[in-house]
Parts: sequence; C-alpha cells; structure tokens
Amino acid sequence: MRIALNEIWNFLKMVNSKEQGWSYALCAGGVRVDSITTETMLALKDDETYDTELLPSIFTFREILWQPDIFTDASMSIPSLRILRAFCDEACTELEESQADVGMIYIPLIKGIGKCCGKAMEALEKEKADVKKILGDFRTCAFPVIKFFIYHPKNRMDYFQDAQNRLNYAVKIMLTQFYGRYTELEDPYWKVSFSKTKAKKDTESSIEEQ
Repeated sequence: MRIALNEIWNFLKMVNSKEQGWSYALCAGGVRVDSITTETMLALKDDETYDTELLPSIFTFREILWQPDIFTDASMSIPSLRILRAFCDEACTELEESQADVGMIYIPLIKGIGKCCGKAMEALEKEKADVKKILGDFRTCAFPVIKFFIYHPKNRMDYFQDAQNRLNYAVKIMLTQFYGRYTELEDPYWKVSFSKTKAKKDTESSIEEQ
C-alpha cells in the first residue's frame, strides 16, 4: 500500500502500535529504506533529538541546489558540490555514532544526496560537460530527499517555510533553465505492508510463553 509522505501520520493513528506484522519502507527517488518498524516510525514523528539545523545545512544554505543559472562553468560548480558531499559524509558519521533508531532512516537519505553530488562532479570533470544539463540532473536526483527533510514533522516552522519557498523556486529554475521536466520530479512516499504470517507467529509465541 502506497501512502503519501505526510499522510502516514494519520495512518499511524489508526494502527495498533502493539500489533506485530506492520512494516514500512521509505521511497525517495533512488533511495529506499526498507524494514522500518512501527516503533521506529513513531520515534521519527516525535524525534526530540532531530537536528533542526539539518534542513538549512543540506538545502537552504546550498545555493547549488536552488540558485538560477549563476554557475556558468564546471569550475564554479564543483567546489559547492564537493563541500555538500563532505557535509553529508560528516552528518552520516555523527548519526552512525549516535546509534539512534531513526538514524537508519536519515543515513541512507543523506548518503543519497552525497551520491548525487559525486555523480554530478564526475560528469562535470569530463570534457565539454553540459553544465546546465548536469546540474538539472543533480537537482532532480536530490529533490525527493530534500522534500522528505522539508516535511519532517520536527522542523522549525520558519525553516520549513523558507525551505518550501526555495524548493518552489528551485523547481521553476529547473524547468526554465536546467532542461528539467516536471514529470521527472519524484515525490517521496511510504510503502506499507502487513505480514499476516509474522503476526500469527508472534501471537503463537505470546500464547506459549503464558
């Protein structure tokens, strides 16, 4: 069952959090995070340890992701991509060291942005690189992950509004200056599944223990 990004929280209100068998997967473009439990989903919604500076750090302050055509050649784009990729690597290291359950969701997503940076850098280093096309592909690649973090339930409202405005602007720039197509922009979503077999086994185990 496919559920839109923000509709998942209403869905969770209807689910018995103690009922075994539910499994969630986050699909954000080329990044997919599988085997997420109901407990981890609830922890994500109420994540008091969430770093509210993460959104501006990976998007709002990164002009390479939303500015218009000011990067006229590869030499102007590569440094910004390299810095963003380095930040993603550092952020993932910190999350891995924290060993928080929600880290299993954040880490693949942030690594996904880093991979988008790496792919763009490789393309820009080639001779006669089409900078606009490459940056358009880069922004399209990062779009689903960025949108996930924009709509994270623990964001500061002012950060959310600022990022949302910039994302809308970024989409306009992609379509008008970077050869992008609206149909190429993928919204992140949740895939929910329920395993009756697992639920039955857990119930039987509970009865045997009694």
